[in-house]
Amino acid sequence: MKHYLFILSSIISFQVLILYLIQTLSSDNPFDLLMFLKSFLISFFFLLLLTLIDYKLVLFANTSKIFAGHFWLRVFFEVTILVLLASAFVIIGNIPFYGSIRNYIESEAYQQSVVAAVIINLFTVTVLEYIVQLRKNQKLIQENMQIQYNELKNQINPHFLFNSLNILVSLINKDSQQAVRYTKKLSDFYRYVLSGNAENTILLESEMKFISDYVDILQIRFGKGLEVSFSINETDMKHHIVPMALQVLVENAVKHNAVASSNPLRIEISSDGRCLTVRNNIIPRISVERGTGIGIENLEKKYMIISDRRIEIDRDDKYFTVRLPLL
Repeated sequence: MKHYLFILSSIISFQVLILYLIQTLSSDNPFDLLMFLKSFLISFFFLLLLTLIDYKLVLFANTSKIFAGHFWLRVFFEVTILVLLASAFVIIGNIPFYGSIRNYIESEAYQQSVVAAVIINLFTVTVLEYIVQLRKNQKLIQENMQIQYNELKNQINPHFLFNSLNILVSLINKDSQQAVRYTKKLSDFYRYVLSGNAENTILLESEMKFISDYVDILQIRFGKGLEVSFSINETDMKHHIVPMALQVLVENAVKHNAVASSNPLRIEISSDGRCLTVRNNIIPRISVERGTGIGIENLEKKYMIISDRRIEIDRDDKYFTVRLPLL
């Protein structure tokens, strides 16, 4: 309610100012209060209707996929529409006083009214954009907090922890040195998990070090059943991605595919300067491990929150591919 009162009061105040300036600057006669009030009352109804249309326009521009990541295209669209709307409303509102559209368009009053309407409409859209962005940011903050909470629950997977501890016990009995190395990697992994959400983005170089440790932990468990290859351009290491993104995708591949030495699960991680691509072959498993289903969905939301860029997901009969934008 406060937002709507703020919008209405701001627009009315600005309208009063513009109409006063136009009447003062365009006439050599003293300021006429009655003429000013008449102009204000005539334009007020159209102003309310125009404000409602502007609000719908701003909502459309902020939610349409057409303008996602294209700021200047959205600005051009909004400015074009508001100029056309202002011109149309000026003509409609003044036809009764001039008899015909042609007579009014050819008058000097038309140019002055269009300029005033465009300026008022531009101010209205600016105020509406501010309010919409403010509400959008508040919503994104709440969503981001929920995502971080969900990620923490999802990433500290008890099954992964139990399997890791069982492997550690087995290694202690067979190879104490490898058990020590495994314990260090496991410790580094959980330290990264618990601290990784502190930042919105992280250097790809840091994420690659983490995923390398994570893959080592998985390969001790799955042996030759899991093959992971890396093809990352050195220049891409200075780009950023969302923290834990690679871990989510690798875990997703392991969770939803059969892993056996006779038919290995192959995961390829590569970059091309624009995107980080994670691709795995599809090997249907007899029983699918049930998950929360929020991993990739969270990645999509976080990328939209941080950059307005979307991740790309492709699936065919042989491969499942996810492309993460490099930031």
